Amino acid sequence: MVEQNSRENSMLSEDKIIEIDLHEIYAKIVKHHRIILNFIYVCLGIALLYSFIARPVYKSTARIMIEGQAPKITKVENSVFTDYADRTNYFNSQIEVLKSHSVANLAFDELGGYQPWGNLRGRGRDSGKLGKDERVNKLLKTIRINPVRMTQIIEISAEDVDRELAAQVVNSWVNAYKVFSSMDQLLQRRSELEADIDQNLKYVKEKHPVIQGLRSEIAAINAKIDGEKQTAVNANVKVLDAGQIPKSPVRPKPLQNLIFALFIGAFAGIGFVFILENMDQSIKTQADIEAVLRIPCLTALPIYLPEVGKDPFPFGFISVKDNNSMFAERFRGLRTSIIYSNPDLRKKVLAITSSGPSEGKSTSAINLATAFAQFEGKVVLIDADLRKPTLHKIFNLPCENGLTELLISEDFDFKTFVKKTEIANLDFISCGTIPFNPAELLGSKKLESLIAELSKSYDRIIFDAPPVLAATDAVILSTKVDATIFVLKAGSMHKLAANRAIKLIQSVHSKVLGAVLNMVKAEDFRYYPYYNYYQQEEKKV
Repeated sequence: MVEQNSRENSMLSEDKIIEIDLHEIYAKIVKHHRIILNFIYVCLGIALLYSFIARPVYKSTARIMIEGQAPKITKVENSVFTDYADRTNYFNSQIEVLKSHSVANLAFDELGGYQPWGNLRGRGRDSGKLGKDERVNKLLKTIRINPVRMTQIIEISAEDVDRELAAQVVNSWVNAYKVFSSMDQLLQRRSELEADIDQNLKYVKEKHPVIQGLRSEIAAINAKIDGEKQTAVNANVKVLDAGQIPKSPVRPKPLQNLIFALFIGAFAGIGFVFILENMDQSIKTQADIEAVLRIPCLTALPIYLPEVGKDPFPFGFISVKDNNSMFAERFRGLRTSIIYSNPDLRKKVLAITSSGPSEGKSTSAINLATAFAQFEGKVVLIDADLRKPTLHKIFNLPCENGLTELLISEDFDFKTFVKKTEIANLDFISCGTIPFNPAELLGSKKLESLIAELSKSYDRIIFDAPPVLAATDAVILSTKVDATIFVLKAGSMHKLAANRAIKLIQSVHSKVLGAVLNMVKAEDFRYYPYYNYYQQEEKKV
């Protein structure tokens, strides 16, 4: 039982393996390369615009070293332990002090005030409408505190659109930190007094004696702080490098922005392409046919574009009128695949069908019949679409006196129903009168007898069957032939619908030989080396 479960789990894990087809990924990128390029162009444009309109920002950096107290040494019996916790805590605390509003307020006062600046060219500094607290917060946001790993050194950086002011800000910040470290009690008292003033102003006016008294005490503290600023010394803080006036801005950097935009645009474009491809659930490639429908793709047919200057003709006659085209060559390859797919049976009787209408099955039926007629004797093409026949229009022959009349006649003298075509060795039996019961006619014993009689005179019998999902006719007909071939228009039929059509044929134990992927765009063929080779050979001819 355990072994069985392990085998089942192994099988499940194998089913979950997702194969990455690099060729398919490359094909999708090449197919939608214009979309990807558009994403890149947009991102490059935005980066270039930003680099042009953004104000140059300068950065100045100072370095200080904070020396904490010596580590605590503890002796237990004969062992000595060194405790660095106090030193680490002290260092981390000083980093938080450097980020505090208290230091920011001191630096603000030393600078004589601070006005924020705009990010875009043409936007100067704030006109002064902001209050002190808001300006202090803006100043704080320009500061970066970065401890140097595995040292007691801290880097303090300031950014500003004024290169000289950037250096002043960072140096003022260092001085403010030194002052705060020496006079933290005075600063704490001043903060308490300012809070008291804010609270009392809710109930009394500015000229009230209580407010005036608090203001006087704050002024005294400020005077004491100003007096001690000149002599403030903190033995634990050493300035290693003062902030210098920067020579060049740290941003914007046009080249770096453009390179970054290039990668962002490429990744965004590729991501959008794969989202687009995943949203499109139609059959588009040979890989889709083999992976989703689980049948072989016998061939892929390009969209046929007739040469300029040539007289127009129905696409069903491409194998005759343009015998050297890639389209005609694909049908000759399809013919060879059918012949050698089963040498014993050779699949003499074939049905050509599709999942839905307008997928090119009738055109494919004529060209395949032509390919067989050019290679191996007599071929008869039968229009078995008894609901919406089209072959007689392509051949420009009457629809009357066809398959319907032949199946309801008392004998099988099919020769009076066969119509000759312009193509050598290719005969045609039209649909005839559209019957009320096409499914019953196609499922009758008379059709089997007719196929047996035709097999005596023809080397290949090809039925143009109706679409599978339109009615049951094609499913019934598939039981009378040696094999069925599906024609699928690339990018047209949903995978679920195509899969259902295949399952319907297979449900009656009929043989599905494979699929023909029709109307594949020319750029999709360029993924394969032989396409370019073939195109070059055509030009030589």
